[in-house]
Amino acid sequence: METTEIAQVQEDVTQQTKYVNMKEQMAFNFSAFFRDMSYAIMGMANYFYMDVLGLEGFQLGFLQWAQKLWDGTNDPIMGAYFDRRKYKEGEGKARRYFRTTGIPIAILLVLMFSPLRFSGEDGLNTWLRMIFILLCYIPFEAMHTINGTAFMSYYNSITPNIQERSGIISRSRMFSNMGSAVAGGGGIVSILLGFFPKDDVRAKTFIYLGVALFVAACFVVYNNLMYNKVQERLIAPPPQEQQRILEIFKGMLQNKLFLIMILSNTIGGLISSGNTGMYFYDYNIGNTIWQTVLGLSGLPALLLASWLTPKLCERMEKRNIVLLCALAQILCSALYLAVGYQSKVFIAVQSFLSAIPGTIRGMLYWSMIADSVDYLEWRTGKRNDGSIYAVEGLMGKIIGAFGATSTAIILRIIKFERNALTQSPETLRGLFVLPLAVGMVSTAVSVIPYIFYDLTRKGHARIIEELKERAKEEGSIEIGG
Repeated sequence: METTEIAQVQEDVTQQTKYVNMKEQMAFNFSAFFRDMSYAIMGMANYFYMDVLGLEGFQLGFLQWAQKLWDGTNDPIMGAYFDRRKYKEGEGKARRYFRTTGIPIAILLVLMFSPLRFSGEDGLNTWLRMIFILLCYIPFEAMHTINGTAFMSYYNSITPNIQERSGIISRSRMFSNMGSAVAGGGGIVSILLGFFPKDDVRAKTFIYLGVALFVAACFVVYNNLMYNKVQERLIAPPPQEQQRILEIFKGMLQNKLFLIMILSNTIGGLISSGNTGMYFYDYNIGNTIWQTVLGLSGLPALLLASWLTPKLCERMEKRNIVLLCALAQILCSALYLAVGYQSKVFIAVQSFLSAIPGTIRGMLYWSMIADSVDYLEWRTGKRNDGSIYAVEGLMGKIIGAFGATSTAIILRIIKFERNALTQSPETLRGLFVLPLAVGMVSTAVSVIPYIFYDLTRKGHARIIEELKERAKEEGSIEIGG
């Protein structure tokens, strides 16, 4: 056989072999479910800080930016630290972090949602509460970052089969979304808050603390599943301890695929529609419980999207799928603006239709991030997956700060009154129109960078085979089976 024919046979064998059985896949899925609960509850923290702890605008803003400043220092350090660790035969590189970080993270999470009182003077008490949260957040975020980096590295290392990888990522992202839905906006908190008056601070206090305890317990379960049930599978590259942090991030500049996706997310973050959904359902629809009830229409869309994503990837390039999904999202939002929110049936239908392309885009995003890990190793000879996921996390947090700021800006523009029993007609209209309009613009502009994403399915398969050949020549160890 000629060299090109041998290479094609090798590619076909790699892509036909299935590496992950159903038991391991389900362990990974439920790990994703439990893990993303922690991100979702932290995304709800602003409501807790304002409504329960009584933080004012300046205090909340200072806390947000102090946290993001720490994230900016912490993420690249943790990513580089992860990449500089040795692979251990039979264990890999990521597994050890699930053993050491789960319980400390869970304890700190609960502390940040505890309504501790440090002073009898309300003004001083809010400042002391803000400082306490920040002191808890510093170790929490450092451990959360290395733990999250370890988990995300499995998107790339759980299987070398790119089609199997697309399916695994799409299903695990479905579980991640469900975990976020349970603990985030429209989940447990919204359901419980719906049974109490809007100005019942005591009820809000116990609801947030109770949910934080539940999420912390789930986080411990997630770490146990990952440590005992899921494994890495890769040909480990030579030890990389001698890499300097500057070298790692300088090499990342050669990863154009990753830079394209980060640029897209940055644009989307700068043009952010904020996080006003709970207030919309509370005041415009009449009760936060409706956010959960109507949000259930997104569950069949989530299931459909997780089934469709790997099927689409077999027939179309990922870039083209992303562009088509963005167009569908914009059309759904435009229809929603035209029709309005008077019919709950229509809201449910619109939620279902817009959730499908949005979820597919989210699943493809992480699949393309995993592909960019292979691309970077192919370009540079270094497997810096930790830095890639850490930088992605860093940019996500920075963008999240803009999202939190956007929420405050939108609420200020529409003259929203915190903990009020009612809102003005202008405010109600603003809660509906402004986030939708901003979201449409954000979607349209943020997908433009994907036009330049040029990694094809065939090209990616060849990269995998070339990486395997390089690793064998260098005498690297094989991890997993």
